[in-house]
Amino acid sequence: MRHLIAALALTVTPALYAGPALSDDTSTSAMIADRGLTATAQALSDQPASPDRDMALSAVTFLGAVQSAYQARWRIGATDPLLPLPLLGATLPVNPDPQPMPSDFVNVMMTGLSQAMQDSRDHLPKDDAALVLDLDDLWLDVDRDGQRSPAEDLGQLAGLPLPEGPRVIRFDRADVEWLRAYTHLIQAVTKLVLAFDPEPALADRLALQQKLDEQFAQPPGQMARAPSMQMQAQAFGPIIDRIAVVLQTLRHQPTPALTRDARDHLRQMVGANREFWRLVALEGDNDREWIPNDGQQAALGFDLPQGTGPQWMALLDQMDQALQGKMLIPFWRFAPGHGIDLSKWLQDPQPVEIADWVQGTAALPYARPGLTVGGDSWDGCVQMFGGRAGLYMLLLN
Repeated sequence: MRHLIAALALTVTPALYAGPALSDDTSTSAMIADRGLTATAQALSDQPASPDRDMALSAVTFLGAVQSAYQARWRIGATDPLLPLPLLGATLPVNPDPQPMPSDFVNVMMTGLSQAMQDSRDHLPKDDAALVLDLDDLWLDVDRDGQRSPAEDLGQLAGLPLPEGPRVIRFDRADVEWLRAYTHLIQAVTKLVLAFDPEPALADRLALQQKLDEQFAQPPGQMARAPSMQMQAQAFGPIIDRIAVVLQTLRHQPTPALTRDARDHLRQMVGANREFWRLVALEGDNDREWIPNDGQQAALGFDLPQGTGPQWMALLDQMDQALQGKMLIPFWRFAPGHGIDLSKWLQDPQPVEIADWVQGTAALPYARPGLTVGGDSWDGCVQMFGGRAGLYMLLLN
C-alpha cells in the first residue's frame, strides 16, 4: 500500500508560489521544501484565484490530507503498517512517546480524509494550468515539529527508489483529471470503511489490551507454573488483533447511504479516467510528462506499453458495468452465466461474514443469471505490464 501513497503523492505538487504562471516555475515546490505544506497552503490561499493557483491549492490540499493522516498515526505510535488501506499501510518514523489510541481513531481519520478529498476537488481548475514539481522538494511533517528530517522525505516514506538525475515533472490539464479520479477512489474507500464503522471493534480491542496490561502488572502467583508465552503474544498478538478488528467490523450492518456514496465515487473515478485518457491522447508535446501517451516519454523514465490507455479503460469499463448491475461478478461455485450483482449489495448492503461468503451462502441473495465480468481485460493488463502490473495499476488508478 505504500506504493499507492507514492503514486498519489508524487503526482500532485504545485508549480507556483507567487506571480504569473510559468511552465518551468518551481517556486511552490521550493516553498514546500523550505516551509512545509501548511505554510504553503496558507500562502496559496492568500493569492488571487487563477487556474494555476487553484491547481496548486488543490494539490497542496491533497498532500496535506496525506500529512494529516500520517500525523494522526504518529501521534498514537501506529508507525508500523496497520492495514492494506490508503494511508494505513505505510511505515512511519518511530514516535518515542506515543499517546493512547482512541477507539474512534480510524473513523476520525477517514472522515477527515474524505472531506479533504472533496476540498481538493473543489479547488481543481476548470481551465488549462501548468504545474511543475521537483520530487526532491517534497516532504511530510509526520512528527509535527516543523523541521524536515530524512525519514520525512516523500521518497523515504513511500519506500520507492527514485530515478537518478533530474526528478522534475510538468503537469497539465489532463493530469487534473488524474487527480480528480484519485480523489474519488480514496473517498470511495473512506465511505466503505465508515459504512462498516470500526469503532466498536477497536473499543473491544482496547478493552482487551487494558485487561492484559493489568494482568502483566501483577506479580505471578504460585499457580504460574506453565511456560510463559509472553514472547509469542508480543510477536503475534498485534497481527491477531488487526485480523480480529477487520473480521468483527465486517460483521456490522453497513450504512446503505455510505455504500451508495462509495458506488457513486467509484463511478465518478471511472468518468474522470475516461476524460484523462481522452485528453492525454490529444497531447502533441513531450514536456516532462507524468503519464505519457504512446508518442511521449515519462519524465521519471518508466515505460508504459503501447496501448496502455485503451487496455486500462476496457478494464475500468467492466468495473463500471458491474457497479451499475449491467455485468455480474463471477463466483467460484456458480454455474456459467450466473454471478453476483454487486450493485444490489451496494444499494442494500448486509454484514459480510467471511466464511459464509467463501462458502457461498451469503452470496445467494445477490446471485442471478446474466453476463459476467470476463477475465480478458484483467489478463490483458497483467500480460501488458508483466511483473510490475500491480504498481502500474496503482499508478493509473
